Amino acid sequence: MKKVSLLLAIALMMFSVAACSSKEAAAPAAEPAEKPAVEEPAEKPAAEEPAKEAEEAAAPVEGALTATAKGFGGDVTVTVVVDGDDIVSVEAIGDSETNGIGSNAIEQLPALIAEADSTEVDGVSGATVTSNAIKEAVNAALASK
Repeated sequence: MKKVSLLLAIALMMFSVAACSSKEAAAPAAEPAEKPAVEEPAEKPAAEEPAKEAEEAAAPVEGALTATAKGFGGDVTVTVVVDGDDIVSVEAIGDSETNGIGSNAIEQLPALIAEADSTEVDGVSGATVTSNAIKEAVNAALASK
């Protein structure tokens, strides 16, 4: 009787492990198929944005401070506009950062820093290196004034 119940318990455990693992294996396979369709349209505007940002960066703004830090894919450059000790705006450029990951930090974090008037904000989930690079560059820019 003990052997039968032991075999039954083992069979039940194997069935539950097999059921769980098949769902996990199917989910990652479905995600990459969906992402390229979303990322392809995003690449065209991203190609246009660096040109606009380069034009804006070419014209110095009074009270603007610039600094660069090492991100995940390369350099991340920030331009911080200050009014006295207040951060008015922050712009970040990191063309080599991973689309959909580091690019999220490039898009979201500057506004959070300007709103908080500080780099003491949470980083963007999944983009820790790029988030830290943006904060480091903003701190370096502020230290240079």
